[in-house]
Amino acid sequence: MVQSRIVLADDHLIIREGLKMILETTNSYVVIGEASNGDELMELVKDVEPDLIISDMKMPGTSILELCPRLKNLHKNVKVMIFTAFDEVKDLYRALEVGIDGFIKKDTHPQQILNAIDMVLQGYTCYQSRVDLSKKPDESVRLTEREREIFQLIIENLSNHEISNRLCISEATVKSHVSSILRKTGQPNRSQAVLYAIREGIVPILNVKGV
Repeated sequence: MVQSRIVLADDHLIIREGLKMILETTNSYVVIGEASNGDELMELVKDVEPDLIISDMKMPGTSILELCPRLKNLHKNVKVMIFTAFDEVKDLYRALEVGIDGFIKKDTHPQQILNAIDMVLQGYTCYQSRVDLSKKPDESVRLTEREREIFQLIIENLSNHEISNRLCISEATVKSHVSSILRKTGQPNRSQAVLYAIREGIVPILNVKGV
């Protein structure tokens, strides 16, 4: 069985040890390195090639929010998750903007942590937060039912080809709907459209609770 290679970054040893214990309840993962601050993390990842980095958000050294783009440039397939005690709106949106793949709280149940890790490793964007993302939608953006359906699948990180297979429609039809979504939201690309939609309450972000 191939194990997913994980690096842990947190300035509290007890948090790293606790995460290792959770991960070791299965045979799916192996911890290949640990760091106690952002600068240590960057140096460590230069020498190893993890599948996933699980990092505290507010630890000494360079922030994971600043490091994430550099880490992904270094290893194009690496996934990055934040494991934090904080869930302020500004932090959540900044995490989305820089490409963080997962955002979970430190008081999350161990099984939900494992569920979130599995989803991120499968290519999903998985955020768990107490931040209320269900505010009244921007009524000036009127998406059709099909566009909302496709938008949700975009948030789940499905490609046009995967969406066409999921919905049993042609890829050309998916591209047409995506173009319409971008036009209606006034955004230049998928990533910016997703950020806009989350901010405006047009569609909900995938939430690990209840998985």
